[in-house]
Amino acid sequence: MPPHTTRPRELAREQSLTDLEQAVGDREQLVGDREQSRIDHEQVNHDSEREASPDADSGHGRVLNDRQARIDREQVSRDVGQEALDHAQEGRDNQQQALDETRRMFKLPASQQPKIPAKSTIQRDATERARAAAQRAQAAMDRALAAVARAEASAIRAREEDAS
Repeated sequence: MPPHTTRPRELAREQSLTDLEQAVGDREQLVGDREQSRIDHEQVNHDSEREASPDADSGHGRVLNDRQARIDREQVSRDVGQEALDHAQEGRDNQQQALDETRRMFKLPASQQPKIPAKSTIQRDATERARAAAQRAQAAMDRALAAVARAEASAIRAREEDAS
């Protein structure tokens, strides 16, 4: 195929992938926003209960402290997740800018659709994207687990300080 016909197809394919990645990213952000709302609501309820409870009951105080530590861990985990979402969005924005610039360079209309690639090409590309996504997900999970471990260690230290 001559280069002048393959490049529009490649650009349209890249645009489709970028649009799909953006849709997935938007959905992940929505899930993250719902999680943040749940954490905020739980924190408000916890604060109200702490204000209403007598300080003398040490057993209830420990329960409240444990709940606060859990809420804090969830917030740290959510913050790490949001950071990953922000980083991914930045990557998608950069990809879109590169595609827009390339399209301008070739003066191609955004609505130009590619010819459907061969089944083997689609499968190979999908497999590569799935592997990359799995690696990114594992890295994000590792970061989140590390943040949770740090938060748990901090909570344990705080409890030990309170006990002494």
